[in-house]
Formats: sequence, structure tokens, C-alpha cells
Amino acid sequence: MLRLLRTNRPLQRIGALGVAVLAVLCGGTAIVLNRLHDETLAEATLGLRTLNASLAEQTARAIEGIDLTVGGVAEQIPLENRRSLDAFKRLRFERQVYEILKAKASSLPQMEALSLIAADGALVNFTRQFPAPTLDLSRRDYVLALKDGDPGQAYLSRPTKSMVTGEWTLYIARRVNAPDGAMVGLVVGAIRLSYFEEFYRSLHVVPGSGFSLWWRDGMLLARFPPVPDKIGTLAADPAIDSQIALSGTATTTLQRSIDGKDRILSVQLLRSYPLTVSVSRTREEVMARWRSQAVVIAGAGLVSAVALALMLWAMARQFLAYETANRALGERRQAVEARDEAEEHVRQLQKMEALGQLTGGVAHDFNNLLQAVRSSLHMLEAGGELRGKESRRALEVASQAVERGATLTQHLLAFARRQQLAPAPVDLGAQVAGMATLLDRTLGGAIRIRIDRDDAVPPALVDPHQFDIALLNLAINARDAMPDGGTLTIAVTSLSVGAGKNAEKGTVDGISPALTPGGYVAVTVRDSGTGMPPEVLARACDPFFTTKPVGQGSGLGLSMVHGLTAQSGGGMRLESHPGLGTAVTLYLPHAPVPADGGSDAPDGAAAGKQPLSVPAAATQSAAAVRVLLVEDDALVRMANAAVLDEAGILVSEASSGEEALALLEADEGIGVLVTDFAMPGMTGADLTRLVRRHRPGLPVLIVTGYAEKAVLQDLGREPGIRILSKPVPPAALIGHIMATI
Repeated sequence: MLRLLRTNRPLQRIGALGVAVLAVLCGGTAIVLNRLHDETLAEATLGLRTLNASLAEQTARAIEGIDLTVGGVAEQIPLENRRSLDAFKRLRFERQVYEILKAKASSLPQMEALSLIAADGALVNFTRQFPAPTLDLSRRDYVLALKDGDPGQAYLSRPTKSMVTGEWTLYIARRVNAPDGAMVGLVVGAIRLSYFEEFYRSLHVVPGSGFSLWWRDGMLLARFPPVPDKIGTLAADPAIDSQIALSGTATTTLQRSIDGKDRILSVQLLRSYPLTVSVSRTREEVMARWRSQAVVIAGAGLVSAVALALMLWAMARQFLAYETANRALGERRQAVEARDEAEEHVRQLQKMEALGQLTGGVAHDFNNLLQAVRSSLHMLEAGGELRGKESRRALEVASQAVERGATLTQHLLAFARRQQLAPAPVDLGAQVAGMATLLDRTLGGAIRIRIDRDDAVPPALVDPHQFDIALLNLAINARDAMPDGGTLTIAVTSLSVGAGKNAEKGTVDGISPALTPGGYVAVTVRDSGTGMPPEVLARACDPFFTTKPVGQGSGLGLSMVHGLTAQSGGGMRLESHPGLGTAVTLYLPHAPVPADGGSDAPDGAAAGKQPLSVPAAATQSAAAVRVLLVEDDALVRMANAAVLDEAGILVSEASSGEEALALLEADEGIGVLVTDFAMPGMTGADLTRLVRRHRPGLPVLIVTGYAEKAVLQDLGREPGIRILSKPVPPAALIGHIMATI
């Protein structure tokens, strides 16, 4: 065999091929394992970020609940007890005050105690004991911080050990002022940090998870699994601090975390408070599945390599037999080759037939589009005095088709991307009506959609894209609650939340404790489904709680909707009864009305969505404008250049960012830069940043039609830079250019 291998070239080629295939197999296995390793880490990191965002929201709400309670108690203290320090201290003997404080404290499980403290630090009233014990709290940081000035808001103290319980505690304090503005006392709520440990314990999480609450400087306040000896100690990490300082979130891998284990960690800063919440998993638990898969894949690769080696050995042995019977197999080989050629010919015919069918279908659809355009153009070409109305109609049809295509693209992008909230005045009645077609396709024919809208409803201040997503989530929940079909009713009304008896006619009082007095738009989504029992209704808004089968729901839908309304300055109400269906009402604040009656929409939004007309004076000075047009698509560049040229604007063209930089460097007379965003190599944003370094005052228009508008938000806030959404009407493009000079 070895002698034949040294002399027989075909056998040498088989051996070389076998070695190459083995190398490819081993290399491919290593690549698959490495990619699977990276995907496992990425999946775990994404899960930690999602869970951490929810826990941060829950923690902020828990602290805000105590803040609201403390503020309410401060406002309810009678005026006669505010007149002087002695008058405030007389509350020490008011048992009714003690009962009120005790009732309010017992309503919040996270509140350890609620107390009244005089301006000199003396404990006046205390929920743990009546009358309150004699304690001097004048050296507490919240007394010292609020004594010299009134910040107008609550003060969150640094973590400290309670004098009564000895546990680590946070305090939220608010000033109680005399009529002349001097401080007579404080209302202080104590946050029991062990509450968060109990809350983390109640979460149903995967093995190896860890949850922690930290002060901003790295002091550990609560953790599960518990580490009692580490509470109150500092464990700051410069890398985490720098990430949080930039974006409020951080994700990293700690070789030795606070419990001594190698962990993947996600940290998020709470809004309005110097606290951070972290969620982690041990790297061992995260990679456990990968290791089991790696064993299977490596085993399969080893088996494949052995099988391949045995196959090559068998082929080599067979080759010896083939050598001796070469002549006998010659004719058979020719027959096999002829058969293979015939089969290849048949496959080629089948492929050409399939390609012909595909081409015919595409040609049919495209010819329909060409026919529609040709018909419109024919009416315009043949137009005269008798055909003027038809010509205008043809032009309207073509324009409406472009607008419908642009609207459809914007709707699809709105549902496909996660972006930061961009609140703007929105007509929610029209917004809901615009969603009707999408909802009808999503819910199916068994569910009838009914929309009740009041034409007098003023605009609401909300992110329209996020509102669409919230409405779609609620509609899908309603569909799941009506498996046999039913009716989905969406009502849009206006209401105002007044102050008790002084509310105007038609207002609704007491809608939600979170709603402040003012005007709101109420969007109610009501289904005729199965409804929810009280125990399910009580937990419906809890993150990760769901009654759907595994894989059919994340349990985050209502939580996300509630977060949107809260972040927008409104609230959410949930009503449900078994057998009677469910109603979810979103309360969103009225958009402020400016004194001049104009829109309060951000400048960037107006610039990107509202077409601008060309001022009469602008057309006279158009010849003085020199524009550099940067677009990689030749047809789009030619069309836009023709539009600008017809308007009398001098245009220089570039097909890439690099070419544009060269033109700008060579020609200082260019006064406006118009660039596409998505271009190969250097994007429009990159080009803008480079140009602005050398020519800071150069006006720039960035044209985009994709989901990267969120990426351009920060850039669009800079003076002289506008973000435009495709398709841009020619008059609007010219108007934007003239508006920059």
C-alpha cells in the first residue's frame, strides 16, 4: 500500500484530499464551537439587560411610593402646627397623628417606619412607639442637609444603620416649613433595605443568578443570595463607574465578584436616585449549556473524522481493485458519465423552467406598475384644456402612491426598531384609526374591531411609534383572550383630573393616584374575552408574570405599556372580570398649547416630516447657493441634481464620502452639504463629523429612509444640521436648502 501510495498519483490525490477534508472538519468544528460560545454569552448578556431594566423600574417605583407618602404627610400637617417649632413639637402628644402615620407606613411593605422630626433633631412622632422615645437626630445627614435650605424636593440620605433596628436603612425626608419659610420639622420615611432582598428572593430565576442594590459609590445595600458580612462595604469598579457615567448602564465580566465567583454582570442606574441595581449570573451556569453542546459537537466531529478516515482507507483498498479491473470498468464509467450528463441536462432544463416561471411572475407584477405609471403619464401628455382635470387626477394618484409607500415604510420601521422616546403632539384618534388596517390583519377575521373617537379630543404628548407598539401589544393580548372571536373596542376620549369638588363638569376624579390634576387623553382598549380572576388581575402588571404557555408570552407586555404611560407623564388603569372581558385604559397628558397656536413638536421632527415650501425670495437668491450633493445611488443623485439645477442652484456631485471630502477641500465656495446616510464605507454621519471639524459652520442636510434615525438624534440637535426622511418632496428639499443660508 505504501509503495503504491508513493508511485500512484491518483491515490496521492485521494490522500491529500482526505487530509484537507479532515483539516476543514476540525477547523469548522472549532469555528462552530467558538461562534456558539459567543452567541451563548450574547444571549445571556441580553437577558440580564432586559431583566435589569425591569428590576430598576420596580425599585424606582418602590422608592417613589415612599417619596409620595412622605410628601403627602408633609402637606397634611395642620397650619397651626407649622407656625413655630414648639407648635410642631406638640404633635408628639397627638395619638391620631400616630395612627395616621402607622396606617400609611403599613400600606407600603418597603417602608420600615414613618416619623416626624423637629428642626432641632428631636423625634416628635414615630410609628414604632407612642409616645415617641426621646432621640436626638440632629446629626443625621438629612437633618443637616435640609436645615440650611429648602430644595423643594425630597432628600434621599446615605445608607446608615437604624438606631432602633440596627439594620441598614435609607431615609427619604421632606421639609415642613412655617408660613415665613423657616423649617419647623421634617417628615422622614425609612426604607427597609431587607425588603429588596426578600423581593429578589421571590423572583423565579435560573440557577446561578444574583441580584444586588448598591449606592452609587459602590456600597452594597442588599443582595440575594445574601452575603450579610458584605452589606455596607464598598466594592467600586472603575470600569463599571465609567460606563454608568456615560449611559447609565454597564455590562461586564467580573473575575471575582462580591461572593468570590466569576460572574457576568449588568448594572443600571435608577432614574432620579443615586442607586444602582445589578443582575448577574455565574459564568459557570451561563456556559453549562454551551459545554454540553460542545461535548456533543466535538464528539460528532470526532466520529465524523474517524468515519472519514475509515472511508479513505476503504477507498484506497478499493482503488487497488479498481486498478486491476480498469479496463472492465471503462465502459461502465462511460455509461455512468453519459447518465450523469443526461441528468445534469434534465436538471438544467428544470432550473430554466423554474427561472422562467419566476421571471414571468416578476415581469407581470412589474408590468402592472409600469402600466399604472404609463397610464398616468399618457393622461398628462395628452392633457389640454379638456384633459386638465384628468391630468391633475393622474398626478394626484401618482403622488398618493408615493405617500402611501412612504407611510407604509415608516410604519414598518417603527415596529422593527427600539428607540428612545421622542414625545410629540399626537392626534390619538387619527393615530388609532391609522392602525386599524394593521390591527385587522393581525387579529384575524374572527375578531371585529370597533373604534369610537371624539373629534374634539386635543393632541396628547407621547412618542407616536411607541404608542403604536403599545396599542399593538394590547390588541394581541385581547386576541389571545378571545380564542373563539369577539369584539375589540378602542375608545379615544378627553378628560380632566380635577381637585375634588372644584373639578369642572365632565371631569373624572380619583382615576389613579399617579395622575396629577390636568387634562388627559384616555385610550381604552376593551375586549369581550374570558377576563381575569382577581388573583391574576393583581399580578397582571408584574414583570415576567404570564398565564400563557411557555414560549407564547414573555410577561412583559403590560409592564412595558405601563412604563410608557408613566414615562410620558400619565398612567394606566386595568379592569377585568371573569367572563366579562378586560379593559385597559391609557391616560396620556394633553400636549401643551403654545401662545402663538403653533405646534410644540421638536424642531428636528418638524424638519424631518413637514415639507417646506419654497419662499418667493428664495428662488431669486438660489443662483447664489452652491450645494455639494453626496449620494451613492446614481439615479437618485441624478434626479436630485436635476431638481436643484432646475431651481437655479449650483450643484456639485459626489458618489462617496471620500470623494465629497476631496471636493470640499478643493472648493471653499460650497455653502451647503446634502448627503445620504447609508453609503458604502463612510456614512453620511461620519462625513458630517469630519467636515464639521474643518468647517464648523457649514449647513448640512442628512437624508435617510431607514431605522438609523435614532442613531442620528444627537447629531440632529447640533446647530445647522437637519435630518430629512425619504422620500423628500422636491419643493421641500429646495426649501430646506434655502432655509439654511
